[in-house]
Amino acid sequence: MEVEPELIVLRGETDGTSTTGTFSLDSDILYAPVTYVRIPKGMVVKVWFKKLAGEGEALTTLEYTYDVTVATPTWKALHVEKLAAKGEVTLEKRRPIILRGFTGREAFRVTWSMPTAVKAYVEIGVEIGE
Repeated sequence: MEVEPELIVLRGETDGTSTTGTFSLDSDILYAPVTYVRIPKGMVVKVWFKKLAGEGEALTTLEYTYDVTVATPTWKALHVEKLAAKGEVTLEKRRPIILRGFTGREAFRVTWSMPTAVKAYVEIGVEIGE
């Protein structure tokens, strides 16, 4: 049975008091915010766009791990975007970033870092399919 791909928008914001951290991502299909999203075995996640907004400079990183079930997962930085000053930037991909679920233990997350703690926001558009 083939699963139709669906575009899901995940949103997160910084706490405004820390200079580094992991976004808690939320969406209309999630029951509660999550710090990472697991990729089901045999499925593919395509990241089509990322939108950044904030009150100051912020760096966001899309990270991927091959095994989120271990005590301390090893996260690999795949895509980094910088908001240079207060404002907003939208980045759409002509070719998406593709993340694969080989075993069902793979996952992705979005982290932030900034020189001064301010409120910042992220939205990412992901398509999940076979």
